[in-house]
Amino acid sequence: MGVQKITSMEEYMAAIDSENLTVIDFYAVWCGPCKVMSPEVEKASEDPENLRKGVKFYQVDVDELTDVARKAEISAMPTFHFHKGGKKVFEQVGAQVSMFHTNVESYR
Repeated sequence: MGVQKITSMEEYMAAIDSENLTVIDFYAVWCGPCKVMSPEVEKASEDPENLRKGVKFYQVDVDELTDVARKAEISAMPTFHFHKGGKKVFEQVGAQVSMFHTNVESYR
């Protein structure tokens, strides 16, 4: 399945309104720590257990979708929002690889 890029507010709202875990990666192309995390997000999106449990992974470029970044109250990159059942259940700020994978496993 891979990581899907969100390109509008409508896509963002649809993505976060899921019963299964949805992970949103808020990033910027110029952000060094975001470049560290990007392959980790891709790896998690291809993990067989995440696929089996229906976990979805999305990316939002905060410079392209400022309205989405503002609605999500993003103040640092990378920031990861974990949504389940239409509600935000966790927020991780920063490029902490092991914490990211632990959070995905915990909330899926």
